[in-house]
Amino acid sequence: MPYFLIFLFLLLPGTALAEWPSLSEEDEFFSLERASLEEALNIKTSVASRSAMSLRETPGLVTVITREEIQAMGARELKDVLRLVPEFDFGMDVQGNLGLGVRGNWANEGKVLLMWDGQTYNETLYSTIQFDRFPIDQVEEIEIIKGPGSALYGGFAELAVINIKTGSARALNGSRAYAAYGQGERAGARHYAGYAFGGVFSGTELSAKAHWGEAQRSDRRYTDFDGASSNMNGASDLRPRSLNLSAANKKSSFRLILDDYTLRARDAIDGTVLSTGSAKVQFPVVFAEARHTVYLPGLVRLEPRLSYSKAMPWLEKDEYFSYDKRTERVTAALTAFYRRSAGAEFVAGGEYFHDGVEVDAITAPASQYTGGKTRAGYDNYAFFGQGSFNGALANFIAGARYDKHSQYGASLVPRIAVTKLVDSFNFKAIYSQAFRAPAIENIRLNPDIKPETATSGELEAGYKVSETFYISANAFQTTIKNPIIFVLENGAEVYRNYDRTGTRGGGLSVKFKDGAYRADLAYQSYSARSNRVDGYKVPGRGSCLLGLPRHKLVLNSSMPLGAGLSLNPSAIYLSRRYGYAGSNSIRPFGERVIADVNLQLKDRPLARLTLNLGVKDLFNANYNYLQPYDGGHAPLPASSREIFFKAAYEF
Repeated sequence: MPYFLIFLFLLLPGTALAEWPSLSEEDEFFSLERASLEEALNIKTSVASRSAMSLRETPGLVTVITREEIQAMGARELKDVLRLVPEFDFGMDVQGNLGLGVRGNWANEGKVLLMWDGQTYNETLYSTIQFDRFPIDQVEEIEIIKGPGSALYGGFAELAVINIKTGSARALNGSRAYAAYGQGERAGARHYAGYAFGGVFSGTELSAKAHWGEAQRSDRRYTDFDGASSNMNGASDLRPRSLNLSAANKKSSFRLILDDYTLRARDAIDGTVLSTGSAKVQFPVVFAEARHTVYLPGLVRLEPRLSYSKAMPWLEKDEYFSYDKRTERVTAALTAFYRRSAGAEFVAGGEYFHDGVEVDAITAPASQYTGGKTRAGYDNYAFFGQGSFNGALANFIAGARYDKHSQYGASLVPRIAVTKLVDSFNFKAIYSQAFRAPAIENIRLNPDIKPETATSGELEAGYKVSETFYISANAFQTTIKNPIIFVLENGAEVYRNYDRTGTRGGGLSVKFKDGAYRADLAYQSYSARSNRVDGYKVPGRGSCLLGLPRHKLVLNSSMPLGAGLSLNPSAIYLSRRYGYAGSNSIRPFGERVIADVNLQLKDRPLARLTLNLGVKDLFNANYNYLQPYDGGHAPLPASSREIFFKAAYEF
């Protein structure tokens, strides 16, 4: 199969058909400030369907966040944006790295897929994501499926999908430069800078983006369960570096990303304070990809893709823990799109990838392969298909994906969705299955590990009350069988399949939009369902799961003050959480309100200059990240209040 795809990529003819809709219809510049509420509700997105559909009709509970929203809120990093999604919240994982929770379920390690300009940023050793590495000022749009996506995207998309697009060459149409500085209560919090260039030259789109930054996880003190304490100021560095290059014409595109993210932390894997200083952990990665588009008679479009990534995730070379493993993934894929009529579309395709790992001799014995083996490799074949039908009563979308892995076998996940938009009312009902694929290190530590599977039902209904108000409600239920759980046994890493876990719940949201005035208010809650994982339980609180709030309320707003100036307040309410405060000791952590405010000045005193002055965590909430499983880690202090300044100029 991979040889066939490569051959097809190189040799298929490209006879363009004028009848096929524009591939860039969802990429056209969207101005949130100038758009009406109706236009904002009808943003085109393809993240849940592979073909462009309006937000209210796409087969998923989807949020789209635009560049204007990101800049107005004064976001410093990706976490600032994702925390304003009511279904999401962050918890503590290990060694200074944070992970995401989705609808109350701990979703780190391969349960959320994150794509940056089409590249999968889940590393392949453990399938984690390092959320502090992404240059938020380069982002043009973020598409989020707040539910399963495996039927389209495979084994990293069990609970959610985050698809991030940076500015295209056409959107840039010149250069952008930006720089920022943040000052915390006790020390400098961050500083970063970046540059992006893009343009069209003789029909070829070229872009280049570079980013450099330094930040701190916190300027507060961390105390482990043994009572040892350390100042995180100067010992919790976060250092992203990246270069993103692309070239494209009407039929082909090429991309190269060089990304080197490093963190320092004094909390070890088991949460103990390292006695002689912080450990340096690196995550260098290289992505290379080529895509092509082929038009065939009969409104058939083919998209072959060939991609390659090489990484050294969790690279550590010090006296605490030696870990040096090199991973590679080679992917060949072909997707076919067929438009039968204006009301019927079909998508089908196949994908092959090979994962390889090489273990360096410096790696600690506990992390090496037995029998002196230094290499391992795995193959995965996948096939997927989907049909979309726009009927008089409703729109029907049905599809499935089949994966066959050389180690752990096959997974088949279907999805069925019914959506309907009638005048001011819209409705969605979705049933889907999904899976979390075991990663390379999961397999090494437990060769008998199986994929975990999730079954979800989702409902959403919305009504546009007036030209300025829209309300919606949603409900969900997710059951996870054979969950893959990380535990420490006598200080050693272990991964095991447990019985089941899951959540059910729902939410409400109100959207107001009147010219440049806008406000989004959203509430989401969950209750644990059929949880049989002891490491997630809260004794005496059967409706709760460790580390994540049961109730979350989010406000995000913007109001013009005149002469290019706008005020942009946002706030997050988190209900009581439960976490470990000592070995075998779980206690409640009280409610928190985290409020931000940002003043933005556009085109003053120079045209195309944007200035932001903001305060993050206005009331100094004294927030801690909790570990949502029994991993031995004490609460990790978040940063104190931060005054933040950013300047960006387009030329």
